[in-house]
Amino acid sequence: MTNSAIELPLEGIRVFELGTAIASPFCGRLMAHYGADVLKIESKVSPDVVRILGSAWLRDRDDLAAAAPDTSPYVPEMNASKRSVGLELKTSAGRNAAMGLIAECDVFLANFGARALTELGLDYESVSAVNPKIVYVQLPGFGSDPDMPYYSYVAWGPNQAPLVGFDDFTGHASDPPAGIATVAPPDYMSALHAAVATLSGLEHRELTGDGVHVDVSQFETTLALLGPFVMDYDLSGTVHSRIGNRSLWGAPQGVYPCAGHERWIAISATDDESWDVLAALMELPDDHFNDPDQRLSQQEQLDSQIGTWTVDFDADDLAHRLQSVGVAAHVVSTNEDLLHDTHTMSRNWYQVAPHARLGRDVFSDCAVKLKGTPGRWTDAGPSLGQHTREVLRDVAGMSDEEISQLVTDKCAFEQLEPETLVPRPWDDWIHLLVPGTADARDL
Repeated sequence: MTNSAIELPLEGIRVFELGTAIASPFCGRLMAHYGADVLKIESKVSPDVVRILGSAWLRDRDDLAAAAPDTSPYVPEMNASKRSVGLELKTSAGRNAAMGLIAECDVFLANFGARALTELGLDYESVSAVNPKIVYVQLPGFGSDPDMPYYSYVAWGPNQAPLVGFDDFTGHASDPPAGIATVAPPDYMSALHAAVATLSGLEHRELTGDGVHVDVSQFETTLALLGPFVMDYDLSGTVHSRIGNRSLWGAPQGVYPCAGHERWIAISATDDESWDVLAALMELPDDHFNDPDQRLSQQEQLDSQIGTWTVDFDADDLAHRLQSVGVAAHVVSTNEDLLHDTHTMSRNWYQVAPHARLGRDVFSDCAVKLKGTPGRWTDAGPSLGQHTREVLRDVAGMSDEEISQLVTDKCAFEQLEPETLVPRPWDDWIHLLVPGTADARDL
C-alpha cells in the first residue's frame, strides 16, 4: 500500500484556521500532515507576518512583487499541505463567506487576540450559532475571559518569554537576561498545547455529539515550562535565575571553545565516573577537583581549565573522543551542521514537495512518527489566495459568479499572476540540501 493510499488519522476533518506567524499555524500544519483539510484564511489588508517577510533574493525585483508573499521560508514551515483562502473578514460579504465555510468545518483554530475575534464577529457564541458542533480552539496571549486582568493585552511569542520569567533564566549569571527572540519558544509551546487541545475537543464531540470551546492561554503554556521553579519558590523560598550553561546539581557542565572560528563543544561530566575519565584525558593531577562539592563550588576555575584544554582541538574530533570513553559531549551545532547531521538526514527530516509558485520547496518534516499512518505532505504550502475559488465553490457552495463579485468588491482575492514562477536560487544544487533529490538542471 502506498503512502498516498493510507487513510490518515484526521482524514475527513476540516479546519478553519485564522492564524498568524507560528502559534496556531504550526498546530494547523501538524493537523494537515495527518490528513485534515486545513483552510488558511488570509488577508491582503492585514497579511500574515510570514507573507510580509518574503525572501532577500526578491527584494530588488519589483517585477516579481506578486510572488514575494509566497517566498519566505516560513511559508512552507508553517503552512505545508494547507489551502489558502483570501477573504477580507472586516467586510460584511467577506465575513459572510467565512461563516459559510465555518458551517462546513469541524474545527475553528485561531491565535488572533480575543478582542480581535469578538470585533470580527467570530467569537465562540457567533461561530457556534452557525455550527453548534464546532470544536472552537483559540489561543490568544492571555485567554478569552474578559474578566481576567491581562485580557486586553496583545501578545507576541518573544514578549511572552520575559513576561513569565523565561528570559530571566536565559544567559550567564553576570550578564543581563538574554531573550531568544529569533526562535520564540512560547509560540511552539502554545502550538503543541493547541494540537492536544484540538484532539481532545474532537474526542469530546465524538463522545457527546456536542461542540466545545477550547480556551488556551499562551501565557500559561509558557509558564508551564517553569513549573518546578515556581513551585520551588512556593515551597522553599528559593529564587532561581540564570546560570549560563551550568547545572545546579553537578560540575563540570558547560560549553567550551575549540579550534576554529566560533566552534564550541558542550561537555557534561557531573558524576564521579565521567569526571575521572575527563580528568585523565586532561592529564590533571590525581587529587585535582576530586571532590564533587569542590567542582561545584569552584566552577569558574574548573571551566577555565577545561576551556584551556579544549581550545586546541577540532570540535568534532574531540566530541567523538569523549563520547567513545563515556563522557557526554557534542559539538554545539550551527544551522550548517544540522543541515548535514546524520540523524536528521537518516530520518528524512528535510522534505521536498511541489509548490505552485516556486515549482518545489524544502521544509522540515513532522517530528511525530506514526508507524501505520505516517502522514504525508501534499505540497510545500499554498500561494497567497491560491485556493480561494475552489474552496468557496466546493466547501461553501458559492457560484463562480458570486465568487467573482466578492473579488471585484475586494471582499475576497485570488492568487496574483499565477503564471509567474520563481524557482529558488538553490534549485540547481538542491542535492546539497536533500541528498538524492535531482537538481533542476538535471530534470
